Amino acid sequence: MLKLLITGATGFVGRYVVTQALQKGYDIHLIVRNYQKAIALFGKEIKTYQIDDLTQKTQLAKIIENISPQYVINLIGIIKEIKSQAVTFEKVHYEYSKCLFEVLKDYSAVKVIHMSALGVDEKAPSRYHKTKLMAEKELIKSGIPFVIIRPSFIIGPEQLLFVKLKSILKKTPVLLFPDIHNYFFQPVDVRDVATCFLNAIEHEENEIFELCGDQKVSLKDMVKDFIKTVGGKVLFIAIPGLFLKLFATEQYKMMWKDNICGHSIDALSMQKILGRQPIPYKEQIKWAAKF
Repeated sequence: MLKLLITGATGFVGRYVVTQALQKGYDIHLIVRNYQKAIALFGKEIKTYQIDDLTQKTQLAKIIENISPQYVINLIGIIKEIKSQAVTFEKVHYEYSKCLFEVLKDYSAVKVIHMSALGVDEKAPSRYHKTKLMAEKELIKSGIPFVIIRPSFIIGPEQLLFVKLKSILKKTPVLLFPDIHNYFFQPVDVRDVATCFLNAIEHEENEIFELCGDQKVSLKDMVKDFIKTVGGKVLFIAIPGLFLKLFATEQYKMMWKDNICGHSIDALSMQKILGRQPIPYKEQIKWAAKF
């Protein structure tokens, strides 16, 4: 039976990866920071190990030695820092991944499927993208067989943007919204993302894949589509983009160029790892909005 270790399993994408891996009958092991959250999500039938900080290499090495996995899916990541709790892009994206790869180098039979992000680039102004790229480089440098996955904006019922929108719509019909023009996403369904991670297990080459759906949309249009689908109405009040630029927010810096596929010459298309066409954008929104 294929033995699979997953980090970041209790996150948005992780829940779908675990569900699909269970359907395939894999021997699944999880490394998590919150044991109770993992048990609440998946039950006790999945072998779960708690570690508060993945930079604790001695403890991490003991856990991995006990598991001796054939494949590791690394999904650890954040979209926003909590500096008061030392939760930073550098620590979570780079240091955690670096320590994981350093421990895994001692296991010659292991392969890593790693979650990165569309938009990583040496010239990227955001620390989010810079630290994602740093982690990619550590994995490639390690010599461990790998597949790197770079998704665009991921759509699903648990998508934090949609969860917040539903909460806002219950309280007010007014939405303050950044007035950002000419910036586009190419949203991808979380179910397709999970399938790509598991299909990567059978992929023999060291490759990088970009994951994008069938349609390019602006952030405002995507929000409008979601609100319309849930049956809501809202008045948009624009926040000038200059305001965000002056404060140099990390989220603003992430939008330095369109979050669409095709920018990178080192990456392959989603269809080559998914094995079919992606779920259409309209179906993504419809499915995410009904929950």
